[in-house]
Amino acid sequence: MADLAQYFGEDFDPNAVPEDDRNFELLPAGDYHMQVIESEVVALKSGNGDMLKLTLEIIEGPAANRKVWDNLNIRHTNAQAQGIAQRALADLCLAVGVQGLRDSEDLHFKPFVATVKIDPAKGEYQAQNRIKKYKPRGGVAPSARPAPTAAARPAAQPAQAAGGTRAPWPRKTA
Repeated sequence: MADLAQYFGEDFDPNAVPEDDRNFELLPAGDYHMQVIESEVVALKSGNGDMLKLTLEIIEGPAANRKVWDNLNIRHTNAQAQGIAQRALADLCLAVGVQGLRDSEDLHFKPFVATVKIDPAKGEYQAQNRIKKYKPRGGVAPSARPAPTAAARPAAQPAQAAGGTRAPWPRKTA
């Protein structure tokens, strides 16, 4: 038996507790502006590797402040599972402009766009939101290195036949 009066000063009144206004419905599939707010690496329960657990937060729109989670098998005995996770992590790094990642905290609070999909219920598991793709905001990944200028690239020269002005592979006409 536990005496709760020491915590509440008297009897606990469940009617005095406000309703929970948080929304736990699935997000509609689509693109959302997000940021990583938490990350940690944990060993898989199966013992087959390690997972990077990401907590993502929507930062704009009607779903602002909602959370979505992504678990990436960054090291796994199944090469395909590991490859999929590492590709997702690479996409996230490119979306936020991180060129070399040593600490997952370097991903925190940097905005990006994530495509969210809905995985249907399967067996004992309910339908859930899942991240399908990480993309940069505005469609162009931020870059730590400037793009090469036109002056730095050699201009392409059209091929010419010796002594002539036509390419040695003339277009065939029907």
